[in-house]
Amino acid sequence: MSSDLYASLAALKEQVRKDAYRIRRLDRNSPVTIIAPHGGFIDKGTSAVARAIAGARYNLFDFQGLQQDRSWELHVTSTRFRDPQLSALLDKSRFAVSIHGMGNTGDETIYLGGLNRELKALTLEALRRHSFSVNPDSPRYRGESPRNVVNLPSGRGVQIEMPSCLVEMLYVAEPFRISGRKPRTTARFDRLVAAVRLSLRQYLRAPSQKHCA
Repeated sequence: MSSDLYASLAALKEQVRKDAYRIRRLDRNSPVTIIAPHGGFIDKGTSAVARAIAGARYNLFDFQGLQQDRSWELHVTSTRFRDPQLSALLDKSRFAVSIHGMGNTGDETIYLGGLNRELKALTLEALRRHSFSVNPDSPRYRGESPRNVVNLPSGRGVQIEMPSCLVEMLYVAEPFRISGRKPRTTARFDRLVAAVRLSLRQYLRAPSQKHCA
C-alpha cells in the first residue's frame, strides 16, 4: 500500500473497535522475536507462519486484523509500527524476523530484506535449499530503513515478503480463522518454516554470536 489509513498503531487502537483486532504476544525470554505486523486478515497467512517459526523457542508478536471487509484499513507500515508490548520484546532481543504478504507479483518468489546481512544470507541459503525461489535484492519491500520495526533490535533483522500465489500453496483451506484455530497446512508450509528455523539456529551458533550466547 502507498499510504495507511492510520498514522500509527496507537492511532488505530484509539479509533477502531476493540474487536477489530487482537494481539498475540509470547515472551519466551529468547534473543529472537518473530513478528507478524499485518497478521489476521490483513496479510492472510502470515500469522500462522510467524507462530510456527516461533514455535516453543522464540518470542512472538502477532498483530491480527479481525476485520474481513476492507482488511487493508488495519495496515500500519513497518516504519511506523510501534507497540509497548512489542518494544518490551525487542529491547531484550538481539534480532528479529518479520513475516509479510505482498500481494500478487505474478510468481512465487520471496523477497528477502532487512539490515542483518549475516542472517539474511543464511536465510537465503536455507530457503533455496528447501526449494523456494528467493530474491535478496528485490525492487521493493527491501526493509532497509533503520526505522523498520524488524531493524529495531541491536542486531537488526530480516524481513520475509511472501507473494499471494505462494501463500495459497501453504494452506489446504483458509489460512486464518477468527476462532484462532490452527489452519490446515501443506508440506510446503512445513518446508518454509523449517528453512527459516534452520537459518536462525545457524545464526545463533555462528562464532560472531558466541559472546552474546
